[in-house]
Amino acid sequence: MDYGLTETQRMIRQTIREYLTRVIEPLVPDMEAGKLLPYGPTREMMGVLGLIDSNGELATLIAESPPEEQLKRFVPRVLGVEMGRVCGGMSLAYGTTTALAAPAIRRKGSLDQKKRWADPLSRLEKIGSWCLTEPQAGSAALRDMKTLAIHHNGHYVLNGSKTFITNAPFADIFVVYAKLRQNGAESVEAFIVERQDSGISTGPPMKKMGFRSSPTGEVFLDDCRIPEDRILTSEYRDRDHVRKSLAGERVGLQTVSYGLMERAFEIALKYARDRKQGGRPIGDYQLIQRRLARMYAALVNSRSFVFGDVIGKSILAATPGNASLGKLYVAEMASYVTTEAIHILGGNGYMEEYIVERLARDAKLIELGGGTTEIQETTIGRWLVQEYEL
Repeated sequence: MDYGLTETQRMIRQTIREYLTRVIEPLVPDMEAGKLLPYGPTREMMGVLGLIDSNGELATLIAESPPEEQLKRFVPRVLGVEMGRVCGGMSLAYGTTTALAAPAIRRKGSLDQKKRWADPLSRLEKIGSWCLTEPQAGSAALRDMKTLAIHHNGHYVLNGSKTFITNAPFADIFVVYAKLRQNGAESVEAFIVERQDSGISTGPPMKKMGFRSSPTGEVFLDDCRIPEDRILTSEYRDRDHVRKSLAGERVGLQTVSYGLMERAFEIALKYARDRKQGGRPIGDYQLIQRRLARMYAALVNSRSFVFGDVIGKSILAATPGNASLGKLYVAEMASYVTTEAIHILGGNGYMEEYIVERLARDAKLIELGGGTTEIQETTIGRWLVQEYEL
């Protein structure tokens, strides 16, 4: 589908889509079954597509018009969409390393920390994990956080556990959030923990409903001792660092949601044209047409959130409130569209062969991850009451 893209943008999208379809899609069954980890194929993809430049930053593929800054925003969006179409789990494994763990270090770390840890994550030389959620502190991650850090004899000592952590079973570098008690005060800080540090361990990959290509697990910190230079507190003290990371995650999840629903819609539309009942394509029946019409409306409306600011037609400002708004709407529409696709395909929609059952299973997670639907509603409501300008 063409949604007002320039020739350069269309070329980039087509290049990424052709590669994912030709090289990655045949690997998806093995990744979904846990026989193949997503990291090798993802590294190969980044190298073949030229997604990383010499500085470890996301490259633009084609350094021509539209303006470079706009293109830098477009490439990760379209990459998320295209990976969502082919393998949503792969997109989570990739995004957690390059769009959560690495940016968290870049946002709050020193120059040395960025060079030592963020750069290898951006280049996927190392696998990253972003550790916020805890067993008893899901939606209230900051308020009810139990993981504690204390400063002791030139080290920080961390104790606690994290759960539902993407890449945890295989990560090399962990960005861990903990409550630091120091000098009579308490604050939530981020720490860099490496796999080989004493006191850190991880559980096996969890068995999940969807996104099975993305390893998810627990992280355990038992008197985990790390050097003083592992705390992410540069001279720039950003008290909203967790909020900004979550906003970035929510924008990224929109792209994956859109990819899921776009693929499901295309499969359903083709099926409605090809499948015959009573001597006619089922797409000739009004009930099927009504389903397709509403699916298409959801798809078109979702584009303004996913691509609006990279095709010059955005009506939304880049705020945490709008990040939550986009995540809320696109995630819900992805669940709706993928479920409708199953209905249109009927019994075939329930079979793995036609893919839509996997797309529906994947879509459901995005209503939960990165903040549940209820958390998005609360965030949007608070933003409207306190900050929105009439």
